[in-house]
Amino acid sequence: MEEVLRRAGWKDFEELTSDIMKEAGFLTFRNFRFSSRRKRYEIDVIAMENPRIILVDCKRWDLRPGKTSALRASASKHLSRSLEFLGKIQEFSSLNISNWRRVILIPIIVTLYDEGIVEYEKVLIVPLFKMASFLEEARSGIFDRITAQVSNLGSLVGAERL
Repeated sequence: MEEVLRRAGWKDFEELTSDIMKEAGFLTFRNFRFSSRRKRYEIDVIAMENPRIILVDCKRWDLRPGKTSALRASASKHLSRSLEFLGKIQEFSSLNISNWRRVILIPIIVTLYDEGIVEYEKVLIVPLFKMASFLEEARSGIFDRITAQVSNLGSLVGAERL
């Protein structure tokens, strides 16, 4: 499987990540684009199951020196992108969260290989082969670090970073 994924393109990697999350019962969106403060953002995969929204940045990088620092830089960018997403969540009618009482945001980077880093700046690093167990652990609440209360109309009332 690893050999097939190494040869596959990044779109295939994103699609497989999304499929694993769908199979686990999450509602998924791919290549979600939005603008905030005159910047454009894209989230590779969004997986939703009330009250959790998992924001995924897929990195299908080969083994190479210096990847740890690149992964940390990507995690920092993904956290910023995730917080921008949270600040605009009331505008995303396609997500249909108007009946949710709160949102728990879980930003993750999905990698092809086990990178030896499990978390950086509240962004979890999850190898694809551990995705199924990660999703079960996420449902248990152990990764609930960024939460927001949502009004009945789906607008953001307040956010708290745990």
